[in-house]
Amino acid sequence: MTGIYVFSGTGNTLKCAAALRDALAELGAEAVLHEVKDGSEKAAEDDLVLCYPVYGFNAPLPMLRFCRGLEAGRGGRVWFLKTSGEPLRLNDNSSAELTRILRKKGFDIRGEFGYIMPYDIIFRHTDEAASLMWETAKRRIPAAAKAIAAGEGTLPAPGAAAKLMSVICRIEHGFYPVNGRLFRVDKSKCLRCMKCVESCPEGNIRYVNGRFKFGGRCVCCTRCAFGCPADAIHIGVIDFMRVNGPYDFTRDPQKAEPIKYCRKAYERYFSEQ
Repeated sequence: MTGIYVFSGTGNTLKCAAALRDALAELGAEAVLHEVKDGSEKAAEDDLVLCYPVYGFNAPLPMLRFCRGLEAGRGGRVWFLKTSGEPLRLNDNSSAELTRILRKKGFDIRGEFGYIMPYDIIFRHTDEAASLMWETAKRRIPAAAKAIAAGEGTLPAPGAAAKLMSVICRIEHGFYPVNGRLFRVDKSKCLRCMKCVESCPEGNIRYVNGRFKFGGRCVCCTRCAFGCPADAIHIGVIDFMRVNGPYDFTRDPQKAEPIKYCRKAYERYFSEQ
């Protein structure tokens, strides 16, 4: 039995994790998908696939908490599935802290699989580009399932730049809770649908006496702002990078225009088999 544990901010990583579960099922390998929310969840399976979106060249805090909470000495094999908005080698060290924690607890780290999915912060990709990313991920995920079912896999060999960037950007783990307190709701737009309150994986948003209150457990998943049907949530000092609204993954990926940002890296990723 393989336990697939996924933390997903706006749903991209969850889509990939579900595709992996289905690909494993087609191979006759039983797998169960669990969503990680605040990181306090426990794992019972021997084999684990830990799925997360890359935040600032690192794994997000809920996944770090999840790994710290796993029982030491139980053993078991672990694979990582990660998603990022750009196909850069700078992301190669994002699982380093998770690997350190898990190896110390006696886990056998077998491999890592990375997929590109559209940004939910920084800037918005076109729907056609999002569809191309999703189609590419779906094409590649069966190979990951075969490797996991066979107990195989490979880990990236991070370069010096990737290691440096992940270390520097870990400062964001302290920044996110502070910035999260600066989130605000535009009352003139807000529909009072409470979607943000109900969907926050950290339970960081409350509605008290007619006012929205943002606490100190924000991990900057941007689920609240991305999923707000009225685009009413401002995300603190990084509001200029806010992206709102779901992508339409049903658009024709063949009509996707070249992505100008890191163009060669994207072209190389889409062309690889």
